[in-house]
Order: sequence, then C-alpha cells, then structure tokens
Amino acid sequence: DTPAIEEQWELKKVTRSVVCVDDDLAVGKAVEYTLEAKGYKVTAIQKPLKALSEVFQLQPDLILCDLVMPDLDGYELCGMLRQSTAFRQTPIIMLTGKDGFIDRVRARMVGATDYLTKPFGDHELLMLLEKYIWSR
Repeated sequence: DTPAIEEQWELKKVTRSVVCVDDDLAVGKAVEYTLEAKGYKVTAIQKPLKALSEVFQLQPDLILCDLVMPDLDGYELCGMLRQSTAFRQTPIIMLTGKDGFIDRVRARMVGATDYLTKPFGDHELLMLLEKYIWSR
C-alpha cells in the first residue's frame, strides 16, 4: 500500500487556486494568510465587477464570495458564474455575516455550494476547502 500513499502525497502537492471576492480588505488578507500558509494560491479581489472578469482568467478550483458588496452582491455574482459552463462544477462558498435561514436558502437557489458565516476560524475555512477541493 505504499504506492497509494505516495500517489496521495503527489496529489496534495498540486497547487490549488482559490479566489476570494470580498469588499473588506481585512477578510481577503486573512484568507490569503491562512490558505497560502497551507500551500494554496490565493487571489483576493475587493471589487465584485472586477472579480467577474478575473475569475474567468484565473479559473480557480474554488471561489469564496461575500454576500453583501457594492455594485454586485454575492447572489448576483454567484448566479452569473453559474450561467457559464466553466463554473457549473466549481465550488462557490458564500462568506457572510448573515446567518439567517432565508439567506442560506437564497444562496443555494443561485447555485452556492456552501455557506460560511463570518467571523470564521482558520479551521472552519480549511475544512470546507478540504471537503470541496480535494473531493473533486
């Protein structure tokens, strides 16, 4: 069973990319700090309209998206990304200070994969990434 372990190790060494779309600079920096320490390539984007075009260029393995942002909210951004075949299977995790049932249902309706309530810990964030990135 040694080859299987070595293959898993090689798989883990593949750099996975994450885009974090949040108008709060502190959230983007915290996500970058946490995930880059674990070997992820992170691009934090504060402007949701800019994020729309950058996400298509970057083709990330997972997208973290704030719900409440100016110009384009997380629901709209998620819905637009899901319209593209390029992002139909990409995990999109909504980040928000809102913890209401209606918000969770609405996020699912526009195609969000999961929901992470702010403030969140490093462990919670890493567990979600492990769940969705490495299970693909």
